Amino acid sequence: MENKTILIVEDETIIAMDIKAKLEDLNYVVAEIVSTGEDAVKKAAEIRPDLVLTDIMLKGKVDGIKAASKILALDIPVVYLTAYSDEVTLRRAMKKPPYGYLIKPVDKTKLKSTVKMAIQKHESYMKQLEEIENGILPRKITRNRINNEELAKSSKKPRIVIVEDERINAMDTAYRLGNLGYSVVATVQSGEDAIDTANKLHPDLMLMDIKLKGHVSGIEVAKQIQKLDIPVVFLTSYSDERTLHDVKLVSPSGYLIKPFDEAELYSAVETALKKYQADTNHVQMVEDKIKNKSDELKIEKTGVFFVTAIVLSLAVYGVSTRNMTWLEYLLFVPAVYNLTTTIVSLQKQEKPDTENFHPFVSILIPAHNEEHTIARCVKTLSKVDYCINGQKNYEIIVINDGSTDKTDKVLKELKKSLNDVPLKVVTRKPPRSGKGKGYVLNDGFELCKGEIVAVFDADARVKPNFLKKAVPYLNEKGVDGVQARVQMYNKDRNLLTAMQEVEFAIFGNVILKAKDLMGKAAYLGGNGQLTTKTAIKSVQGWDGYAVTEDLNMSIKLLIKGSKIRYCPEAVVYQEAVPHWKPFFRQRVRWATGNLETLFVYLNPIINAPISVYRKIDSIMYLFFLLFLAFVIFGYMIVILYLGFLFQFSLSAPVMIAIFSTIAFFPGLIIGIYKDTKKIHVAFYRSIEYWAYCFYLIPLFFAAFINMVTRNERHWAKTYHSGEELGDITSHMVSETLYTPKK
Repeated sequence: MENKTILIVEDETIIAMDIKAKLEDLNYVVAEIVSTGEDAVKKAAEIRPDLVLTDIMLKGKVDGIKAASKILALDIPVVYLTAYSDEVTLRRAMKKPPYGYLIKPVDKTKLKSTVKMAIQKHESYMKQLEEIENGILPRKITRNRINNEELAKSSKKPRIVIVEDERINAMDTAYRLGNLGYSVVATVQSGEDAIDTANKLHPDLMLMDIKLKGHVSGIEVAKQIQKLDIPVVFLTSYSDERTLHDVKLVSPSGYLIKPFDEAELYSAVETALKKYQADTNHVQMVEDKIKNKSDELKIEKTGVFFVTAIVLSLAVYGVSTRNMTWLEYLLFVPAVYNLTTTIVSLQKQEKPDTENFHPFVSILIPAHNEEHTIARCVKTLSKVDYCINGQKNYEIIVINDGSTDKTDKVLKELKKSLNDVPLKVVTRKPPRSGKGKGYVLNDGFELCKGEIVAVFDADARVKPNFLKKAVPYLNEKGVDGVQARVQMYNKDRNLLTAMQEVEFAIFGNVILKAKDLMGKAAYLGGNGQLTTKTAIKSVQGWDGYAVTEDLNMSIKLLIKGSKIRYCPEAVVYQEAVPHWKPFFRQRVRWATGNLETLFVYLNPIINAPISVYRKIDSIMYLFFLLFLAFVIFGYMIVILYLGFLFQFSLSAPVMIAIFSTIAFFPGLIIGIYKDTKKIHVAFYRSIEYWAYCFYLIPLFFAAFINMVTRNERHWAKTYHSGEELGDITSHMVSETLYTPKK
């Protein structure tokens, strides 16, 4: 088995070296020694050790308790290593309970048992969470969990049972616990009596020796009462390898080596009680979230079946009656919406207030197998000109989500070469990695210092003035997000990449601009989005289960009344997908996320305390892709009709038919023209884009099938090759726009 890695956080060099030597004698790998809380968080996030040993009192603004809080949030176990065991310090430390509490000076035996138990306890806990998420463990709320929750809300003393075969030792421990404010409800000497007492009294904690009278050992007792959800702390004189191996199997809440003093007893009991309660509460939260997401999946499947039934019914009706008039009226709805959006987009946007607004920005870059693009992405962002007094007013945080290629190696080289850039790396490893982009962003968010959080994909490129252009849009009351313009840096590679450039031109120049003008209700698009930290906290971060976490967050922000602006001056360049197979897979994911958000949030949108206009606009936006597929289907019917291949009755008023047919094009032409400034290019590009959109029909069949058959959600990221045609740098500097080759 691979030796476990440990990060030591200690500002006393002699003590740190002593602990390091002891750990290495115990066959652990000491990854590094750091002396400040800031470095502890950065290094723990980057190297992802199996355990962090940290002193509480550290130099700098971040002490050991503050650092531990952030490290524990990354699911890295922490053990406090400190000379302080007073009630005030312990109470602070227990707000985010650690996996152990070692009081200095620490001997090798106690270090050995505490470290071993902490790592085992964490592994067992993470396995439990994984089994709950995978549906292996049933959802449950035990009686003791309820008791502990009631105890936490009351002023009652925690009830403790002592299991000790030496009566004098039991009486001494009971006396000490009484002085510390605990209630010892029973003392027993045998394993059989311990099991009976646990079933009858259901205490909040059991302090148990391993060697007991009778035929049942303390370890066997712990195994048998696990179903009762009673935490156990072993009090024993044994710390040999065999005993520790057997104890690990029951994952106790603590392990005290005799003899122990009152301070060690107090810290062990408090750590066990608080950690156990924190873990059970978190497990309950995960169970509730799993149930909620299961319910959402049912809602989605119901929605898909409902929409499918309506569409099939209309199709059967149309074929059997040879009458497609219903389609003309249906297409009239998106036609009005498209034309209204296009007309509104011709107006000028409200410019932001740029005076005295220079908040610190944290840039998050999620990365999974991005060896080809991540270096260029980080380098271009490191050149952003957003400074105060000559110092960069931003930080870059790359979250490496379980990459199996050379991404990790590239990031290490970047940290060495970019000394003047505040670059942090967060490493995610299995089984935590690969579960969803929202989870990845949430891990990065734990390290954020900025008031503003910017998100970029790993293929992003920006100009130096990006933040100067985008950040001021947040300088307005009620504005919680801003989306930048997105363009393709490899748009002239082939027709498919050119069409993606056209697509984003329409989305930015027409749709997002119009939404900014109509109530500042734009949407976050994942790449080049900026959001306030307070807004992210208000919606409890990104939804790790969401297929499109950016759309999910946008809707949640809009539901709570936030404004989201669009900034066309700030441009983020990304890689267009050059091949149809990965492109189609990407768009199935996007369509799935769009429909997922529609079905899950339709009712919350309707009931939200926002204006009727915002409700209608949000619903129309979520229906937009579905409507667009109907539009293309409508064109197929018209083509078949004009070609005399099928004769359907199209008996709606002529103006409705004409309007529904041509309304698709004004937005395309204007969106393209704003970039090219050439009307003939805008016209024939719009025809190409019209033909390109026929892929939407099979796309929605695939998306519907995907939603019906899937049982879980995960991050199905798009592969980035990093290949470019031409000189992207000159393209970005000169803002040369795409002109098709003759």
